[in-house]
Amino acid sequence: MEIFRNMWRRKFRTFLTIFGIVIGIFAFTVMGSMALKLNKMIDGGKRYITGQITISPKGADYMSGTSGMLPVDLLNKIKDVEGVQAVEGGVSLMLDEPDPDDPTAGMSFGEPASIYSFDPNSNFVNKNWQTMDMKEGKLIDASSEKNDISIGINVATDKKWNVGDTVKIRDKDFDVVGIFEKTMTGPDQYVFMNVEVARELFVEQNPFLKSLQEKSDEAAKISEKELSTLPESSRQQIVDAKSFKVEDVSTTASISWKDGVDPEAVVGRIKDQFKTDVIVYSPKEMGEMIDKASATMNAVILGSAMLALIVGLFSIINTMVMSISERTKEIGIKKAIGASPRSIALEYTLEAGVIGLLGGAIGLGLGWLVATIINNMMASKGAEIFLLEPSFMIGVIVFSFVIGIVAGVIPAMRAAKLKVVEAVREL
Repeated sequence: MEIFRNMWRRKFRTFLTIFGIVIGIFAFTVMGSMALKLNKMIDGGKRYITGQITISPKGADYMSGTSGMLPVDLLNKIKDVEGVQAVEGGVSLMLDEPDPDDPTAGMSFGEPASIYSFDPNSNFVNKNWQTMDMKEGKLIDASSEKNDISIGINVATDKKWNVGDTVKIRDKDFDVVGIFEKTMTGPDQYVFMNVEVARELFVEQNPFLKSLQEKSDEAAKISEKELSTLPESSRQQIVDAKSFKVEDVSTTASISWKDGVDPEAVVGRIKDQFKTDVIVYSPKEMGEMIDKASATMNAVILGSAMLALIVGLFSIINTMVMSISERTKEIGIKKAIGASPRSIALEYTLEAGVIGLLGGAIGLGLGWLVATIINNMMASKGAEIFLLEPSFMIGVIVFSFVIGIVAGVIPAMRAAKLKVVEAVREL
């Protein structure tokens, strides 16, 4: 009660000090919950990407999305590399076709809704992500129909798709057989689809490949007898067209390694044997790259919040110094009647801590409210920006109290060192 009575003496000053802490903790809560969300997403991506060896065609860029083709015969050769357990070729593409009249329509916080291809004939297994927990239905497998799909929770929410629905993706019908539990990372935005169908969609959206397929279909109608009567140049073009197969279309491939084998050694062998054909992404190197990007983002986000907290910390120091100057006589009287320097220091330190605690509670409440409102607004698009975990919120409260204590230590020590004679002279 003594602490609250002292705070109440200078209501306006105390209010301004608490308000400074409120702003700092509000910024820390909002920025911190955004960093938690980003880290959750990044951690899921890191677990996945470090659980496999990824390759793409030479000249392609895995990070930017620039793609080429990986021939089937090349993938079959890589299967024979020592230490390789399985190779799964596939394609990746966005769920919705880009709208040329609205190029920003598909943009979202985090990864956009994407098609993830699945090869039922492959025994490839990601070492870190071998299965998915299902909210409803099942994950597609070798027993599923070609047009069956399993979808992430964000896709289900955004598209309003349910298990049992027949839906259209790029003008083709698909049956939804499962919805994943929320993971807070990539799979929330995925549509798991049979790789054969995904390749068909990929060819359809690629004018060059679509033209090749049409020429291949036309060439297939030409008999060997008719082919022999054509000029050499025309004959070669038709032979080339006939060789094109949709199942040969792979823009990326995932490689798993045998148990007990060092994946980095497998990476080295693939690089040595196929350095002119593919780009190989080492699990270790990809993990380090993701860690660096995560550290940079966290530094920027939390650094901004810390600046606001520093302002609040100095406002507490200023308030406590002014309060001690005004209460010099009171401190002298307390010491004269037996108050110890320790009790004086504890009183003023706790007063600063209570100021920090009140500001922190209000700032956390406002931050939670803003984050919740924005998340609810974005939930229909599956694009929540903030992640508010109980442990984080408890940590914010404790942190705000500690900030107050730290800010109050120097003024409190100054109060404790006041000499009784000097203080009493102020009477």
